[in-house]
Parts: sequence; C-alpha cells; structure tokens
Amino acid sequence: MDGSRFERVIDSSISVEVAGSEGPLEERYYECGLQVVQQCHELLAVWNGQPSTGLGSVGETVAFAGQMRRPVVWIHSETGVVQTTPPRGDRDDGAVRELTFLNELPSAEPAADSDDPIALVQAWLAKLDANAARLAPQVRRLAALPIVCTALAAFVSAAAQSRRAPGVWIAAGGVLGLIAAVLPAALRLGKRQALWVRIRTAAEVTRSVLALWDTPVRYQIVGPEILPELDSMVRSLDLLKARADRAQNIGLAQFQEQYIELRLLDQVRYFSRQSSHSAAMGQRYRLVSKICAAGAIVLSAWMFVSRSVMKMGDSVSGGSWLSLVASALFQLATIAGALLVVHECERRERRYQEIHRSLADWEIELRAFHTWPPVIEVVSKIERALLVELLEWRSLLRNMKMPRN
Repeated sequence: MDGSRFERVIDSSISVEVAGSEGPLEERYYECGLQVVQQCHELLAVWNGQPSTGLGSVGETVAFAGQMRRPVVWIHSETGVVQTTPPRGDRDDGAVRELTFLNELPSAEPAADSDDPIALVQAWLAKLDANAARLAPQVRRLAALPIVCTALAAFVSAAAQSRRAPGVWIAAGGVLGLIAAVLPAALRLGKRQALWVRIRTAAEVTRSVLALWDTPVRYQIVGPEILPELDSMVRSLDLLKARADRAQNIGLAQFQEQYIELRLLDQVRYFSRQSSHSAAMGQRYRLVSKICAAGAIVLSAWMFVSRSVMKMGDSVSGGSWLSLVASALFQLATIAGALLVVHECERRERRYQEIHRSLADWEIELRAFHTWPPVIEVVSKIERALLVELLEWRSLLRNMKMPRN
C-alpha cells in the first residue's frame, strides 16, 4: 500500500489504535498481529499462502488465529480464491448467541429510527431496562410462595389432630406440601433469576459505556476475560462510540459536572434509598418474627401451666384453640424469618451502605482532579464498583452454583 492511500484509509477510518512496542520493526509487526487476533471475532487475511518468513509475517498471524480458534477468511493474494476456516456452520460463538438473545427481547418503544450513535445506545439501554424491570420484582415475591405454602402445610397438618374431620385437614396439608415442592419448578424461579441477571448485567454494562461516552479515549470497564458472553455487545457499543468520536468531545470540566450530577449523585441517592428500604424491611420482618415467637411461647407456657399446675381441662383453659393459635404464631415467625433471608435484608443494607460511602469518597476525588487520566481512573473505579454485585451473581449462575430450573 502506497503512503497516500494509507493516509486516506487512516483519515476515513472510524477509529485508529496504535499497537506495537518501541523495538525492532519485525517485533512491532508481530505484536500488532497478535493484538489484531486477540481483539477480532473473525480474521480477514490477504495472504499468498507461503510459509512464514520470520517474526510478524501474515502466515504467522494466521497460524496464531488458528491456535486461538478464531475463524479466518483467507483471500489468496495471487489467485483471489476465498477460503473460510472453520466453515461458518461449525462455529459456536456464545457472545454472538447472547447478543442475538438480547436483540430479540421485546421493546415497548418503536425501534430507534436514527443514525445518531448515542440515540441508538440510549434506545438499547431503555429496552434492556424495561425487560429487566419486568422480571426483577417478581423473583423475590414468587420465591416467597413456596415458603408460605410449606408453613401452611405444617400448620394444617398440626391442626388436623384437634379437628373433627382430621382426614380432610391432613389431605389439605399434603396438597399444600406438594404445592410447595413443585412450585419453584412450576414457576421456573431459577430461570427467571438467571434471565434477570443476564439482562440486568447487559443493561448496567451499557449504562457504564454511556457514562464514559464523552471521554477522549475508548475505555472498557469489563473486557471479554470477565464477561466473554457480552463481548459482541461491548464491541458493538465500542463501534458506535468510535463513530461518535469523530465529533468534538466535551471538555473535562463539563464531563466532570455531568458525570457527578447525572451518574454519581444519582447512584448515591439510589443506594441511600435502597439501604433505608432494606433496613425498614428487615426491621419489619424481625419485629413480626419476634412478636409471633413471643406470643407463641406465652401461649404455650399458659397451656402448660393450666394443664400441669392448675389442672385445668382444655374446655376450661381453651387449650385446643390456644394450641392452634400458638402453632399459627410459630409458623408466622418462621415465615418472617425465612423472608428476611430470602430478601437478604441485612446483607443488602450493609452492601448499599458500603457502596454509598465509597461513592461519597470518590466524589471528593473526582471534584479535586483537573486532568483526564486521574478522572478516568476514578470513574473506572466507580463503574466497576457498580458492576461488582451483578458480576458475582452472573458468575454463580454461570458456574451452576445457583438453581436455573
């Protein structure tokens, strides 16, 4: 390629990335070839098919792509014959399948009819947020149903001993127990949870890309080594950002002001609300559990005293009814305690408080800096911190440490 043509290609490209060290030219070609293979989904090689002649040759790059199991489209530079290795039908690209899954999610709004990259990304984020919101509130609520059914089954079975038709009560308890056993699979709670984590993670990664949209360099918060299944989505977002980067970026001071107000302080308020909400919810569950347990203990003590010490019969002391009420209170205390665990009130409260404190500290740092490198470093810390919990959930699901039904 002659120099003038090379300059025209560089000028018309969406983005340019310089690779290679300060070493000899052949080492720089070699490093550039390695980086191209590591970053590509499919390698396009124009090559005469001759064996490698040294470090950094096209043949060496193609061979490395084969070792990395990257598909290669080889255009023979002399004959023009095109050969694809491996055949397209033999590929199993999880990142492409995940992007296809996300693309096929329903959208409440019409598709964005715009060539503006940021408008397309915002529309994409709105679709992901809507689908995640549709799944998220249901997971914990539905998870409470088997707990309630189990407690009711135990209560009804215990109540059968003092009823006139115990067979009916025992049958009802058995039905409730069966419902509790099959309900998680019937409601597909594990699958709902897995879908929510997949979609919410994609949404939050997209939100981080938008948060860094106006920075002067392309910067990935998470790479394919952390979220390999979202690699295709991240690359697509990077291409859209590269297209937008041809326009003039905003200044540092404006970026700091926008990021602090629209992203950081918004998250500070969000985690403050969530911490208060989790604390209040946990307090309610603990209060109900303690009151019900205390009430059941008092009733049980009264029945023991009335029968064993005062020698009062059930008809006088109301023993049968009090026994039933005590059983109900114990079951309510159990339900409240189980819901406290299911909703993870204490853990969420501590986690939200921890992130809230970190964000407050990072806000001070962000306001104090006056050059891009430290600003981007702090912003990157913030975005990674906001993604940590979702990444943990996704890792548990990916490694089958949580049910998926």
